[in-house]
Amino acid sequence: MTINANELMRGGTLCLNTAGLAEGSNDATIKIATDDGEGIKFAINGILYHKADTDNIDPTACAEQADDTTCLYLVTLNSSGTVDTIKGTEVTTANLTAGNAVLHWPTPAADTCPIGAFKIATDGGTFTVGTDDLTDDINDGSVTYYDLMTIPVAPLTS
Repeated sequence: MTINANELMRGGTLCLNTAGLAEGSNDATIKIATDDGEGIKFAINGILYHKADTDNIDPTACAEQADDTTCLYLVTLNSSGTVDTIKGTEVTTANLTAGNAVLHWPTPAADTCPIGAFKIATDGGTFTVGTDDLTDDINDGSVTYYDLMTIPVAPLTS
């Protein structure tokens, strides 16, 4: 089922422009680097907020991700601009590639706005968000960034 923003009686939580999530300049950090350099505009329960582009954000430490798995990590903001990272359920990369598994989007906490996500595929070692570097410490794995308006309806199939 698809719900359009104009169908909401009141409120609405969504990101109004691309977050430009990327690896931060320092080890184990992320950054918000919007296309226009003017920061993120977002709404939580119908109230508008803004967060300036920011480098070297410490993502929330999450549980260790096993070797040879793929996992989604949701990035959210609260009304004061605090970043939170939520780990999804990891699946074996082989099952994902074979079409035997999908990646479900993590559920955001109440009163937060999803602004983006990143997908980590490990290959040759484990990975811990908030501790390990997003490119250097995933060995032969990969990281993919997503800009979100809200949580997508469908899971990722690859």
